[in-house]
Amino acid sequence: MREKLLFISAENPFPQDSGGKLRTGNILNILLDKYDVDLLTYRNSRPADDKHEVPGLAVHEVERTVNYRKAMLRSLYKRRNSSYMSHVDVDMRGRIGELCRQNSYGHVFISHSLLGSCIDIVREVLPGTVIITDAHNFESGLSAQLAAKKKGLAKLFYSLNARWTKRDELKLMDKTNLLLTTSEQDGLAFKSLSIPNSHKVHVIPNFIRIGDYPVNRGISKENWIILPGNMNYFPNINAASYFYREIYPLIKAKVPEIKWYIVGRDVHPEVAALAEKDPSIVITGYVDSVADYVRKAKVVIAPLREGSGTRLKILEAWALKTPVVSSTKGAEGLLYEHSRNILIADDPVTFSDSVIQLLHDHERGIVLADRAYETLLDNYEAGSVREKLLGLV
Repeated sequence: MREKLLFISAENPFPQDSGGKLRTGNILNILLDKYDVDLLTYRNSRPADDKHEVPGLAVHEVERTVNYRKAMLRSLYKRRNSSYMSHVDVDMRGRIGELCRQNSYGHVFISHSLLGSCIDIVREVLPGTVIITDAHNFESGLSAQLAAKKKGLAKLFYSLNARWTKRDELKLMDKTNLLLTTSEQDGLAFKSLSIPNSHKVHVIPNFIRIGDYPVNRGISKENWIILPGNMNYFPNINAASYFYREIYPLIKAKVPEIKWYIVGRDVHPEVAALAEKDPSIVITGYVDSVADYVRKAKVVIAPLREGSGTRLKILEAWALKTPVVSSTKGAEGLLYEHSRNILIADDPVTFSDSVIQLLHDHERGIVLADRAYETLLDNYEAGSVREKLLGLV
C-alpha cells in the first residue's frame, strides 16, 4: 500500500491555464508516481472539461471566503502579504486538521511560499511530518518591485507588504523541511535570508510534459506576435504597457500589417485599454488553448522588466517551436544563449529589430526554435527533473 501525501494548493491546478497552475499540476503528476495524494484546494470557478478520475488522486475542495479586498484589509492587522493566498488559513484550517487526523501523513506538500501559515496548522496535529514547500517565486522581492512602481499610500502599503513577506519567508525557512525554488537566482535569495537553513533549499526548475505540446509543422505561421500570460499579474501588465509605448510603434513602422495578440486570463483594465487604442492589437482573454495561438505566431515576446522565478510561457513557446524574443529579466533563470536558442534585447530599438528580423526571416526563426527545443528536452522536460524531485520528496 502506497503512502498518502497531503498536497495543499490555493489554486486548483485543473484546468492548467496559467504558469502557476502548470507548475503545480506538473509537480503533482510526478508525485502521483510515488504517493496517493489528497489535494486540498479552493473550488475552481472554471471547472476542467476533463472530469475523468486520476488514479491515486482525491480532490478536497473548500469555498473561498476571502476576496482580494478582504485580503488587503486583513493583511493590515495580520501584517501579512495581501495576496489572497496568504489567507488560506481562514478557509482551510478545519479541513487541514481533519485530513491530518484521519490520515497521519508522513509528507505534506505546500504549493506556494505564501501558504506558509498552513505549516503551523499541520504541525498542531502532525508535529513530526516532513513538510515540503514549493516557493514559486521570491515573493518579498516581487513585493519590493511592486512597491517601487507605486506612489503615495500605495507605495507605503506595498513597502510594508515587502517587509512582512520577508519576515514570513524567514519563518518559512525555519519551519519547512525542504524549500523548492524555480531558479538558482531565487534559491540564492532564499539562502541569503537564513544561512543556517540554506541546506533546505533545492532548485526544481519549471518544466513541462512534452507530450502535451504536439508540434504541427503543417500549420502556417501568421504575421503575429504573441504575449502570453496572466494579464492581471503586475509584471505582465507593465510589460504589455512598456511594449505598447516603446517597442510596438517601431515594429509597426516596418511591418504595418502586423497583429499583436495578448493571450491570457484575467485581463487588467490597463491591458484591455490597449486594444481600444489600436485595432491591430487583439486581446483574447481566457482561451481553452494558448498553444493554438502560439503555434500560429511567428514570434513570442517576453519584454518583462520585473518578476521572479522562470517563465513557463517561454518553455511552452520552445515546446511549440516558436522563436522567442525576451528581455534579460524575462529569460532570467533559464539556460539560454543569445542568438542560439533565443534573442535577448533590453532596449526598445534592439527588441523591435529582433522581432522584425524573425518576422522577415522565417528560416532564422526555425533554426532558433529547433535549438530552443533541444534545450527544453535536455533541461526542462518532466523526465529531466522527475528523478531529482522524487529523490527529495
